[in-house]
Amino acid sequence: MLSSNHRRFIFALMLAFIVLSPCVISVSNTNFSITPTTTMELAAPTITGLTFYEYENGSVGETLEYDAFDADPKNYSVTIDGSDYDSGFWDGDSITVYLVYLYTRDLIDSIPQEFTFVVTVFNQAEESASITTTVSIIQDVTGPIIEQPANITYEEGSFGNEIQWNITESNPDFYNISRQSNEPTSNFTVMETGSWSDKEIVINVDGLNASRWYFYTLFVNDTSGRNASSSVNVTVLIDGTNPAISSPDDIAFEFGDTGFEVLWEAYDSNPKNYSIDVIIHFNDTLYGNYSIPISNVSQPVWTFVDPDGGDISISLNDIHLGNYTFVFTAFDIFNQTTSDSVYVRIYPDIRAPIIDAAEDVEYEEGYTGYNITFNIEENNPLFYNLTLDGTVLMNGTWRGENFTIDVDGLDVGIHDYNMTLGDFFGFNASVIIHVEVTIDIHFPLIKEVYVLQSLTSQTTNNLTVQAYVWDLNMITDITIEWGVGDPESDTFESETSSMTSSEITDFFAADLGEYSYGVVVWFRISATDNSSQQNTELIEWTNVTVTLMSYQGFPTFVYGIIGLLGGLSLVVFIVLYYKSKK
Repeated sequence: MLSSNHRRFIFALMLAFIVLSPCVISVSNTNFSITPTTTMELAAPTITGLTFYEYENGSVGETLEYDAFDADPKNYSVTIDGSDYDSGFWDGDSITVYLVYLYTRDLIDSIPQEFTFVVTVFNQAEESASITTTVSIIQDVTGPIIEQPANITYEEGSFGNEIQWNITESNPDFYNISRQSNEPTSNFTVMETGSWSDKEIVINVDGLNASRWYFYTLFVNDTSGRNASSSVNVTVLIDGTNPAISSPDDIAFEFGDTGFEVLWEAYDSNPKNYSIDVIIHFNDTLYGNYSIPISNVSQPVWTFVDPDGGDISISLNDIHLGNYTFVFTAFDIFNQTTSDSVYVRIYPDIRAPIIDAAEDVEYEEGYTGYNITFNIEENNPLFYNLTLDGTVLMNGTWRGENFTIDVDGLDVGIHDYNMTLGDFFGFNASVIIHVEVTIDIHFPLIKEVYVLQSLTSQTTNNLTVQAYVWDLNMITDITIEWGVGDPESDTFESETSSMTSSEITDFFAADLGEYSYGVVVWFRISATDNSSQQNTELIEWTNVTVTLMSYQGFPTFVYGIIGLLGGLSLVVFIVLYYKSKK
């Protein structure tokens, strides 16, 4: 047998062999593969743009444009010759640098002058990209550039004609507009002159004479003395064109309808006058309440305030039933004319009045604020008639107005309001509205009941009961019942009395009489309303104990002690008095 020490030695030797064995060391998990991890780093921002930019001093709207990109943008900054120029939030899009700050910040000392701009963009990881641009500002070496307008031709008398010169110039200074013509007099005239600062110069050329030619010349120069000119020929023709007028569609509408008119759009270079003649093909004046006759119109003076012309119109309101032709004729000062006609048919009213009334009404007896509204549509109103349960409530001449009827205060039951409306063509329309008044299901309200006790003698008080009593349909009777003893017993004898109103609205009071100290008086109040149901509210029996209210004074022995002390005080006073006499 091996000893325990030998066994431990052999076990340790075997364990060491297993651990250090090449078989164990070479064992690997062939089913597990290790793949290297690749981390993608975001690219830094990018920015591209001009590296050199040159422009003339005084040019307006000059900018530097840069294309910039980053997936996670943050902000940008701009420096000029190493100093801060601009900065701001960057959303990943292009960046614009405005060169006007060179002037507003007085950075230009002399011409020519160069500035070094560095534009830098940053992303959220504080990575950045920059670009440098050299900006050169040189003297203004370009003269004004004038966009040549087209020559103008118009008829004598027309207006709204003008020449507009669009000009490109960094440093404008002076301009002059002159006019040459073949007029017998004033064939050369300086029209306008002065300093020039805008990008465009405009001159009106209305009012020139026909069969003459006119030559307008614009001269401009800049602060460097460079100049440019442009000329426009204006030809005025004799008015040989007839007035231009539109041709509106024919019109048809129901008699009595409003808002219709015949409208012509008209234009002429030299308007003189116009007329509107009405041909009555058929006219029936028996219907309607309109009395304005149709008549011809003559306008001796015809002018425009708009170069595109104006509108000529005539209202068709208040015209009798019938068929008409309206003829419009326009004349100019050269006796040229143009005419147009419009046929108008006003047909009979074949519709009955259209009534849009509220739904049926229901309310509880005594409630208020209920009404019926009749909204009516009718071109030729004549009369109305309103009945309540067959009895005429109101009627008379109807002029197209709507009606609102108060339906409060009706008796319990179902009531019928019948509204009938008629027009001038004999068409009538009616509508019936039912108003149901239900019974009063609310009993009178009795609350704030108080008992007032007033002293009448050393041992008795007078009792007065007051209460707040209200009902929607008013109160017809308020009664108080009272007595001494058990009100539930057969031997209980009670008295009753009506409560009278006080100076305070809805407060009532009753005098129960004089009772001795300690007596328990029971009472209850009933109130009846003025509804058709005569609803009565009766409160439960309530008691009140008559309390002692008279002054009882001190006990007799106290008064004796006080009298004894008073007598002794009097004796002492007399003794002292006589001693002082000696």
